[in-house]
Amino acid sequence: MGLSIVGLIILSFWIYALQNRVSDLEKIVKNSKNSLVKKPISSKQEVSFIEKTTSKQEWPVTPREETLKIFGKLPKEQNQKSKEPSKVVQFLTNYFTTGNLLVRIGSVVLFFGLAFLAKYAAEHSVISIEIRLLFIAMLAIVLVALGWRLKNREGAYGEVLQGLGIAMFYLVIYVASKFYALLSFDIAFVLMLIVVVIGSILAVIQNALPLAIFSIVGGFLVPILTASDSGSHVVLFSYYALLNFGIFIQAWYRSWRLLNVVGFIFTFVIATAWGVLQYEPDLFVTTEPFLILFFMMYLTISILFTLKHSFELKNFIDGTLVFGLPMVVFPLQVNLVQHFQYAEALSAIILGVLYITLSQVFKNNKKTDFLAQVFLLLGVIFFTISIPYIFDADLSAALWSMEGCVAVWIALRQKRVYSRYLAEILLLVSAFIYPYSVQRYGFTSFEYLGYIIVIVSVFMASYFLNKNKKQLSDLDMHIDIVFLGISTVLWFFSTPIELIKFNISYSNSLLFSLFIVGCMFYLAVKYLNYNLLIKVLQFYLPIGVVLFYMNIFQTFHPFEGFGFIIIGSFFMFNYFLLYQYDKTWEYVKQMHILSIWFVATVLIFEVMHFARVLHVSNSMLIISMAIVPLVFSVVLLTFKQYGIWLEKYREDYWFTATGGFVFTLILWELKAFSMPPDFDIFIYIPLLNPIDIMQSLVLFIFSLWIYRNKNILLYNNKIFLYNLLALMSVIFFTVVFARSIYVYRSVSYDIASLWSDIYFQTGLSILWSIIAIIAMFISKKYDNRPAWLAGFGLLVVVVLKLFFVELASSGTIERIVSFIIVGSLLLLIGYFVPLPPSKDVVSKKEKKNEF
Repeated sequence: MGLSIVGLIILSFWIYALQNRVSDLEKIVKNSKNSLVKKPISSKQEVSFIEKTTSKQEWPVTPREETLKIFGKLPKEQNQKSKEPSKVVQFLTNYFTTGNLLVRIGSVVLFFGLAFLAKYAAEHSVISIEIRLLFIAMLAIVLVALGWRLKNREGAYGEVLQGLGIAMFYLVIYVASKFYALLSFDIAFVLMLIVVVIGSILAVIQNALPLAIFSIVGGFLVPILTASDSGSHVVLFSYYALLNFGIFIQAWYRSWRLLNVVGFIFTFVIATAWGVLQYEPDLFVTTEPFLILFFMMYLTISILFTLKHSFELKNFIDGTLVFGLPMVVFPLQVNLVQHFQYAEALSAIILGVLYITLSQVFKNNKKTDFLAQVFLLLGVIFFTISIPYIFDADLSAALWSMEGCVAVWIALRQKRVYSRYLAEILLLVSAFIYPYSVQRYGFTSFEYLGYIIVIVSVFMASYFLNKNKKQLSDLDMHIDIVFLGISTVLWFFSTPIELIKFNISYSNSLLFSLFIVGCMFYLAVKYLNYNLLIKVLQFYLPIGVVLFYMNIFQTFHPFEGFGFIIIGSFFMFNYFLLYQYDKTWEYVKQMHILSIWFVATVLIFEVMHFARVLHVSNSMLIISMAIVPLVFSVVLLTFKQYGIWLEKYREDYWFTATGGFVFTLILWELKAFSMPPDFDIFIYIPLLNPIDIMQSLVLFIFSLWIYRNKNILLYNNKIFLYNLLALMSVIFFTVVFARSIYVYRSVSYDIASLWSDIYFQTGLSILWSIIAIIAMFISKKYDNRPAWLAGFGLLVVVVLKLFFVELASSGTIERIVSFIIVGSLLLLIGYFVPLPPSKDVVSKKEKKNEF
């Protein structure tokens, strides 16, 4: 069954190759016809075409060449789109589609037939085995001799026959020694060595790659085609060692990459299959020497390829062997030695030493310089691999990060692109593996030290890459920023956890971590000229704000423990950065505003914390919220000198910074309107108690802010703000009166209860009327028509309230008093404060008087 599958695979490949060949020719003819249709042939061209086609020249071997010759070359676009197949595919395709097809196909079929015959003979005793094997050997001699005689025949006819004969010799010797014990192992080894030498000499003398390929492939196929459950792995690997020795001999004289790859694939595919299916620890002693032998053979062959091959850019190294060999051998080695302690690490270290030694041997030579670099890279990789076999996962990742950082630096110094890529990948892997391993095994001070190693390594790699930005390609143009971000994230992922051990709150530990990394970034800018960090430092304050608010609602005591020192240091360094990069940062004005707002926020939470500690009433607690923004607003609006540094930001502090505080105070004012006075140590006297005084100060600050920024605000905005101020003032005096009713009449401080109270309704009408009169008198003094209209509007509200509210209880003395007083006030207003004329009327009067 297995032999049938092998034959079917080869037959399928042959049919596939022929089909591709026919399809290729059909495309050529089709393209040629299209070109003729697009460009009509002139009479002269017809004559030329007929002469060419009817000339006495013989038709070439391949129709493709003649077609191209008649119709011209294919378009350049088509040539550029087509991809050249690999050498292995190209060789197999040419083998089954060019040259003497019959002899090539026949040789394959004959070899399979002889292999089947050998196996059949082993199972059925028809003729003595000696006669059968002798017959095959004699046939092999005939084929080799005939092939030598026909070596100059076209289509590599003689080379194929010689290769078939060599493969048959392998078959005879292998079967005679393994199945029938007709030859001792020593004699079989000598005979096999002779065949290997003869086959190699024939291939080298004739420079015949087909002969070498056919004889070697036939030799490798012999154990597969004659496979059985019996037999020793020592015999199998000894046999393969001889075949590889033949490849080694040919590699010494000929740079046949295809032959090397074929031998490599056969050797290690079969070795891997045997190792997976049949290897046991007891077989280590008889298996390890062969793995080492195969490795050293193909390592030497890969070096010979570079040394013997003509020096071209594409022929620097045999990439398949140089990189494929360690990728295949090391897993096999790990499988062999896994039952020995530290054997995997020792194997990786030995390979690392070997490759680094080879890199030193072949460096400083134009022909082998690139090979030396690759060996150095492989040595570093194996040292890297050895780390996790010795240390725990977390420490391994930390050491990897150090190695990756150094590798990045070396790659940049030597301008080695692929080495740099590998080092960058190693850094990324270590940066992601370390946190995972620490989370799995627990966080201690030792693990935090590992974090520091990873952070510093990734950060320094970012610095090296940034300073050598010109070497970076489009693939990793921004990798320096990525590494910088990773190192920063790892810092905040680890340092706050370590700081909590010193009784620092998590919120403050985040800020302190930010302060430390900010100082480190600044020193890197100053002493390493890492100028990318100047832009990064501009986010120092915004990040601090985010970190503070992430955890502030878990604790209302920012100065807890070392909080005062930590937050103080944070703000001192923030203002130091503002001063240092005053002319560098793009958003320096915004940072000034955000800084003072953040300072105020921290102080607000701290003042509220002390208010809670003192167990003050709700009125005093809400007052504590307004103290800080009120003080900041007074300081900013009253100070006339900000100093040389801050003077140019005066307008920003007056308008934007104080505007933020005023907006906060307005919101506070609206909230405070709903708060009844509940003082423990104060007696409530209207307008002379803490909450009324604080609210009146807020209204004063609001008016002062509008006045200070009158040249900045638009006219419509000023009108809106003044109206808002007037409305809030009316509400404030209304609330003061409501609080008085609450205190002196013991009426509940809610709208429903107060609205139903007779004294509140009467007093409210009188109060609003007085406010309206004051507004109208002010309008008369300043000729402010809008103020008069506002007062008048308030009086209209009072009158409506009298008729719709007080009139319902007109029999009570309170309602009567409200009607009398409000009516009298309206009469006085109409006499003393009439409606001021509009500006248009005033201007007309002035013009008339002038006339």
